[in-house]
Amino acid sequence: MSVSIQYALMTGRSESTSTDFWPGSDGDVALDRFQTLVNTIDDGLYQLDSAEQFVAVNDVIVEWTGYSRDELLGSHVSMILAETDATHVERTIREHLQNGDTDLPPLELSIQTAAGDDLVCEVRYNLLVTDGEYQGSVGVVRDKRTETGVARTEREQQLAQYETIIETIEDGIYVLDDEYRFETVNQAYADLTGYSREELLGSHCSLVVEDTVSSTAADASRELADAAANAATIEADVLRKDGTRVPAESRFSPIVSTDGEYDGTVGVVRDISERKAREQELRQYETIVETVQDGIYVVDEEGIFTMVNESYAELLGYSPGELLGSHVSMVVEGDVHQHAQAIEDQLAHDEADETSIEATVQRADGTTIPAEATFAILPSDSDGRERVGVVRDITERKERERALEESEQRYRTLIDHFPGAVGLYNESFEYTVAGGELLADLGLSQDEIVGTTIYDRYPDDLVEQIEPYFQAVFDGESNTFEEQYHDRDLWAHTLPVRNSAGDIVAGMLMVQDITERKEYQREIEASNERLEQFAYAASHDLQEPLRMIVSYLQLIERRYHDELDEDGREFIDFAVDGAQRMQEMINGLLNYSRVQTRGSAFESVDLETVLENARDDLQVKIDESGAEITADPLPRVTGDPGQLRQVFQNLLSNAITYSGEDSPRIQISADTNDEECVISVRDEGIGIDVESQDRIFEVFQRLHNHEEHAGTGIGLALCQRIVERHGGEIWVESEPGEGATFTFTVPVASE
Repeated sequence: MSVSIQYALMTGRSESTSTDFWPGSDGDVALDRFQTLVNTIDDGLYQLDSAEQFVAVNDVIVEWTGYSRDELLGSHVSMILAETDATHVERTIREHLQNGDTDLPPLELSIQTAAGDDLVCEVRYNLLVTDGEYQGSVGVVRDKRTETGVARTEREQQLAQYETIIETIEDGIYVLDDEYRFETVNQAYADLTGYSREELLGSHCSLVVEDTVSSTAADASRELADAAANAATIEADVLRKDGTRVPAESRFSPIVSTDGEYDGTVGVVRDISERKAREQELRQYETIVETVQDGIYVVDEEGIFTMVNESYAELLGYSPGELLGSHVSMVVEGDVHQHAQAIEDQLAHDEADETSIEATVQRADGTTIPAEATFAILPSDSDGRERVGVVRDITERKERERALEESEQRYRTLIDHFPGAVGLYNESFEYTVAGGELLADLGLSQDEIVGTTIYDRYPDDLVEQIEPYFQAVFDGESNTFEEQYHDRDLWAHTLPVRNSAGDIVAGMLMVQDITERKEYQREIEASNERLEQFAYAASHDLQEPLRMIVSYLQLIERRYHDELDEDGREFIDFAVDGAQRMQEMINGLLNYSRVQTRGSAFESVDLETVLENARDDLQVKIDESGAEITADPLPRVTGDPGQLRQVFQNLLSNAITYSGEDSPRIQISADTNDEECVISVRDEGIGIDVESQDRIFEVFQRLHNHEEHAGTGIGLALCQRIVERHGGEIWVESEPGEGATFTFTVPVASE
């Protein structure tokens, strides 16, 4: 059919005649036939010029569009096509003109009617080219609604169902053309990307995926199309409009045309954020399971290992592969497995009284180790049930427990055989442990004491006395005190009990029965008092006869001096000297016996003053001997000033007496700490040999006779007794010819 005939058929005009051409023409009959044919067929016919403007339409086109023929003729094709369809048509025409191909494949387009409706049509058209110049196109439009009968209705319903399904499912769905631009997207895909449908349609897929991903998907789609494969799956992040990323899994299939060419891609995208999070969490748990030192395993209902970690395999000496698929009886006795199953059943019904057991496990080398296993039931959607166990090697703990039991047994034996009584108590002063032989002596059992407090056990007046000592323990203090209970004299000691970290966890009370000792002490004190009275009486009674003897001897010497020869006078001198020395010894012995009972009460004493008074007492002896005495600054101490004066006086007197031929040189020094003062008196005299250094502190023990050095042999013994009364010690360091240093300690004065 020529272009002129096509034009005439669709317009009712001739290209060279007016509108009255057809009725008066010789070809009226032929034209009528062709016009009847054109207007009778159900398809629409049209012709466009090179500017894509209508130059001819048949009645069907006019009817479908709702526009008049005059409105259509001369109008651009975009008047009845959507902009995207019009653009697609123009692009397709240009591509085929460049290729020199005038036979085009059919297109599916949407015609927009004057009433605003969309009419989906299939268009088959040819390009009109004359002498290489594009003149326009001629096309046949078929309304897809004209497909007859049930098949058309079913296809429309099926299409509607597919559209509903696509919009209903939660996965994102898209269609890309052969240039990977979006042709179709469902709402779920738009929501996933954060773009609207309008923003996505016509855009390249790289808008929402990395270029490398889109290239990979493109290559894969073409490869699938070439291989006639069904689909492929990739994981890649979706780039959202707000700049965030969503991990997604995309399954895509190529669209292959009827001639086998790649024509686009259909993709289904699923947000896998939750799955990725679960996978990450699973990896974390897997890392934890494989990192922890405890063994972890899973067994099914039959007791078959379905999972073990490395720690569990190492614990048993097997490889994980050797354990997987094996029965638990491989490593534990049957009764242990039955016990674990019983716990499993209780756990399944929330009736478990215990969730762990201790058992011995068998290692690959035949040895056994003690272990503790804790159980739980794994959640499962199936009818089967799996048990997870966490196993810990408790060899060290068992050894510690055995050592602790042995230690407790030793301590229990020690407590039970303690000659007194021992108890542990808490901060409420409640006894938690009690023992000792004294309990049996008092007719008490351990059960009677444990669980009771001091308020339950003792009378109020005794509680008032001992409560401060019990409380002081939790402040870190220890105390010793004496009390009477059950008609017995008791010595008690409270002290804190600490754990390995140094924290106080309990108080300890140790009690000993000192009734006999106190009775003996009272007897000794009474005896000492009687001895002191005897010594005082004896010394007092002896003083008078001695004074009488001395007086009468001196009287005889004065009255009969001229009548006595030299021997007689010498005999009288010996007698008088002996009586006087005996008198001095009696006085010294009297002072020695009175150190404990006749001393003054302790007080704060300035040793500087004490030393000065002692030097005043010895001033004549110091002057006669030419003694040089130097002293360091001396502190204040706690003691009896009169007795301390006696100590200095005796030590200085001895230092002068035993100075040798040279003038005495005496140095006094003092060294003080928080508790005591150490005082030293050093001379440069004749010294004392080592064998005699302990003996010089005994009563009446002398190292020299009266002709060599005068003295009673009581002075150093008296010093020792005074120092001991002050809670101190006295000793000497000396070598013959090198002098001597006498050192003693006394308590410092409290602030």
